[in-house]
Amino acid sequence: TKMEVTSPPVPNLEEVDFGTALNFQFSKEIREEMGILDVKMKTEVRRALVDWANLHWARRLSGAFPAGTATFIAHCDQTDKSPANSPGDNVWVGPLARLPVGSVGEGQVLVTVNPGVEEVWRKHRKVAEPGATHVFLNSISGGWTYELGGPCSDEYECVYFLKRISKGWVFRQYPGPWQALVEAPDGSVICLQTFDKKPLLRDAAKVVREFSFSKFSIFNDRYAKGFGGRL
Repeated sequence: TKMEVTSPPVPNLEEVDFGTALNFQFSKEIREEMGILDVKMKTEVRRALVDWANLHWARRLSGAFPAGTATFIAHCDQTDKSPANSPGDNVWVGPLARLPVGSVGEGQVLVTVNPGVEEVWRKHRKVAEPGATHVFLNSISGGWTYELGGPCSDEYECVYFLKRISKGWVFRQYPGPWQALVEAPDGSVICLQTFDKKPLLRDAAKVVREFSFSKFSIFNDRYAKGFGGRL
């Protein structure tokens, strides 16, 4: 099984460097969940919130597999995750670089978190044998490609995909179609077009952008007060 799962790891990804109330609350929940009680780590988790959030979702994902399944959560960032408690007896957490070739066998799971360039994807394939379950989680948060999915995503099924684009979203949940969604000024979401195959980013973005301008003119700006601002 080969799959890709992509979703914004934090509530306000675009504002993660500046901090928002939702992101601050999420960082607190992450620290509580992972047993990170040291006061000094409060700032560290906020500073590297995307990295810690990706670990949070990887831990949640590991719980979706049958009980007792050996699961390897391999992160590709430089943040030390050792302050976090263990998510389970059968779950290993550490850098992808520390896993030797063929170390994830048949019936086991390798979740590679925030993979970047194609070399990282190739490393994953060497670590996990063909009979293992291969999962790439949140390649989007590294911003490594200008298309939908990672550099090798044609080899993997995008079982869940949610990416913000100008004025809306691109969404897909297996086995359904890809969808171009516009986000209206009131925060509601409207599906404008579906695609049986993964569309090009520019094609989905064009559908959403043109509809937004024709329907809402300049009054659909998430940031500007008086022009649809809602952040």
